Amino acid sequence: MKLLNLIIVVSIILLLQSCNKVEELSGDDVPGYSPILLSAETTDTYTRASSYIPTGMHDNFKVYAVSVTDGTQKTVMKGYEVKFVTDSWSYVTDTQELMFWDSKADSYLFTAGAPIEPVKSISANAMTLHLENNLTGSVMAGEPLVIEKGTPEFGKIVNLRFGYAHCRVCVAFVKNAESDIKITDIKLTPDAAITTEADLTYTYDWSTSKPTATTQLTNKTTSGDSFGFSDVTITAGTGDAVLSATRYYCVPDATNTTGWTISLKCDDELKSGTFVNEYEWKSGKNYIYIFSLEEKTPKLIYVLSGEMDYFDCNDIVPGGEFSWSDMTE
Repeated sequence: MKLLNLIIVVSIILLLQSCNKVEELSGDDVPGYSPILLSAETTDTYTRASSYIPTGMHDNFKVYAVSVTDGTQKTVMKGYEVKFVTDSWSYVTDTQELMFWDSKADSYLFTAGAPIEPVKSISANAMTLHLENNLTGSVMAGEPLVIEKGTPEFGKIVNLRFGYAHCRVCVAFVKNAESDIKITDIKLTPDAAITTEADLTYTYDWSTSKPTATTQLTNKTTSGDSFGFSDVTITAGTGDAVLSATRYYCVPDATNTTGWTISLKCDDELKSGTFVNEYEWKSGKNYIYIFSLEEKTPKLIYVLSGEMDYFDCNDIVPGGEFSWSDMTE
């Protein structure tokens, strides 16, 4: 009987020690054992809805994460779906358990895409996004992120940076006039079919000092349809370029014709002309085609590409980053 009581007492002590150990290993204040929490952020401090969602960012994304120990990868998040719930990012569901940092790991690798639906496949080595030309917004790709053991980021909230996968195409017009001019029925038409839908695959290289990504476009769908832009009013006495409110998000790195036609009505007078497009559209870049209406036919006089700050607020700037600064010229 004494032996039985001793066994019971020892068992209770071991059980209590075990519970304390679990509590210790999962505590937020224990380096290397805190929960893996995710956030979609940029250097931009202005946000939509709350401090957790950068301006222009979707409220959901898909992430793949692996830990690396002695050169061996172990999947931690296999295409987890992360959503913004109430006031924070969350991925815990019936099928997605809360994951914890492993202090024995040498590093963690993260890849991500947003929103969830266009992410056709994702792994530590590659991600494929489905893109279509549209007027509403861009699919986004997260920068490949490696977090090394011993760095300040290890064991802390993982701040994923996202950039636009599409490029964006806009038009603007210049004319010195004595009275206001209304520009309507604006269309850009390629002289041959261009890519309007495709799969964009990112392949990641983790061997470089900073992880890099190369892209490849496949499963292309083409069309020769025109791009239609909203009306523009040029105010009398101003020589500034006036931008159409319409902004096309287009498949980047796509086969793009050099010959285009622009057609429009200038105070109901039909005008058209041809121009040469010398730009191969790239992800995360603006392309603003500026036309002069001083002559009988519209004339392309300049193209502002992503390297030049032009737009204000919530727009693409070089490198696929976000900016809230006033960037109007």
